[in-house]
Amino acid sequence: MKIKCEVYRCSRKADTYLYLGAGKRLEELPDGLKSLLGDLTQFLNLELNESSKLAQVKTSEVLTALGDQGYFLQMPPADLLKSQTPGSGYIQ
Repeated sequence: MKIKCEVYRCSRKADTYLYLGAGKRLEELPDGLKSLLGDLTQFLNLELNESSKLAQVKTSEVLTALGDQGYFLQMPPADLLKSQTPGSGYIQ
């Protein structure tokens, strides 16, 4: 199975990306998700299949989500989130 998608960078959440399936429009996303993510900047077009490699997430999870709901939300790795909590020395 091959799925074309666009990848967007989220303005409100660092290291958070939205994969949007071909034919889907940003306007079709749930309102709560749109408000959580803020402005989205498209920066990559991909054609994914089972043998594709992604750096932070399993390709199978992305393909399943794109097939089921038309989008996949990639959040920052858990260890990155922990390092950016108050008191961790992270400067905002």
